Order: sequence, then C-alpha cells, then structure tokens
Amino acid sequence: MALITYIGALIAVSAGVPATVDAAGFAARTYSTVGKITEWGETGDQSEDVTETTLAGRTYHANGALDGGSIPFTFLSDGPDAGQAILRTANNTNDEVSVRITDPDGQIIYYHGKVANLRDRARNASTMKGLSGEFRVNSGTVRVG
Repeated sequence: MALITYIGALIAVSAGVPATVDAAGFAARTYSTVGKITEWGETGDQSEDVTETTLAGRTYHANGALDGGSIPFTFLSDGPDAGQAILRTANNTNDEVSVRITDPDGQIIYYHGKVANLRDRARNASTMKGLSGEFRVNSGTVRVG
C-alpha cells in the first residue's frame, strides 16, 4: 500500500445522532460537507490507564473506559456553507452532531458528539480569517473500509 496524504479528505456533519452506532446507522443520515477545513485533529478512541500498586512495590496497568476525546478543528470562513452552519448552530449547546470523515483512499470514519468553543482564529500576517473549535466525541469510532 502506498503512503498517502490527507489532501482531499472530506469532513461532513449531520445534526443529530444515528439510530444505531454502526456503519448502517451512520450511513443512513444525511450529511453536509464542511467547506474550507484546514485541520481536523487526531481521531480514535483512547483507553483510560487504570493502575493499581501493590505493597510489594509493583504497579499493574489495565485498559479502562474508552474516550474519543476532544478533537480540535479549524476552518476558513468567507460565509458559512451548510456544514459550517451546522457546527456554528450546535456550538456550546448540548445538541449532538454526527461526523463523517472520508479519506482520499476511501476509508470512512464516523462518530457523534458535541461542538464547543468556536472562536475567531488568531490574527496575524500569516493567518486567514476563520474559526477554530473542538469536537467532543460521545460515541465509539466506526471505521468503514
């Protein structure tokens, strides 16, 4: 398999959650592409490190609860498209949003969660006007392909 870049990856969102947290449930939703995404952070569950130390002086580890974490994202804004509008509307509410990531090699990743902390990007001579925020994952990560 050849190495690829993420150039051409598409991020799409849908207001609400699927009926089932699996490929069929997520695929049944209608998505709007988020235009001019410049970054969508690391995706995937991480497990909590559960530790216990014995009196003999040895620490044991176990994998605990899974957490999709908080994913930073950034997009340029010259007028919101439908996908950006969904993110803006859900910002700092408790409304769930479903995400579909389509990578250039055809792999699709789904999950749902909450949008938080949309803010204007830093203003400097090397930055275009846009917004950054975070996506707080509340479901398992479903990978297709």
